[in-house]
Amino acid sequence: MSRPYERKNSARVRVTPAPADQWFVLHVLSNKERRAVDNLKRLFKEDEEMGALVQSEPLVPTEKVEEVRNGKKYVQDRKLYPGYVYLNFELIRPDGSLNIDAWYKILAVDGVISFACGRDKKPLPMSPKDVQDLMNEIERHKEGARQKIVFNVNDEVVVLDGAFKDEHGIVEEVDTERGRVRVGVTMFGRSNPLDLDYTQVQLVPEEERGKNGAN
Repeated sequence: MSRPYERKNSARVRVTPAPADQWFVLHVLSNKERRAVDNLKRLFKEDEEMGALVQSEPLVPTEKVEEVRNGKKYVQDRKLYPGYVYLNFELIRPDGSLNIDAWYKILAVDGVISFACGRDKKPLPMSPKDVQDLMNEIERHKEGARQKIVFNVNDEVVVLDGAFKDEHGIVEEVDTERGRVRVGVTMFGRSNPLDLDYTQVQLVPEEERGKNGAN
């Protein structure tokens, strides 16, 4: 999933999932996801009626990222979707009506900003496909730690594929959110800007830098 959940405008009638299958996306304060989850758990524990609606623990999908600093290897958890929490609970009753009281109680939780909503501005449950995609994404990231790649402006890199494969260039811009870099590759005395994914370039070892006319 490239985005946490996005409701596309559609005239199709959506079938409300069964109570146990209702998943909602909560927009929460960025970097406060864990605090929001703790506050939600506290609400469910203290409010028996709310606790009865919860089907499973709130989720903050993460992946393990490995990086080397000062010669030491570190592994840390990185949130896949910063600013979002996934909640599996019965907010829409079997008769199709919205549990307004539960909705407002969730919105009152410290750290919670809003629900992902439909065109009527009411909480919209994720479709079964979106839920399955989310679970697949979570499972995929359990396989092992991903190596953290860090690029900085003026780094010398080599292009790994495409028309400029094996050419050296200089990083001109870094888009950490999208995992992309703009690289200037000089060909025939002219600089060619390339927009590439992190996986399409590789840092040139320090001892080899400047040997291919990249500077």
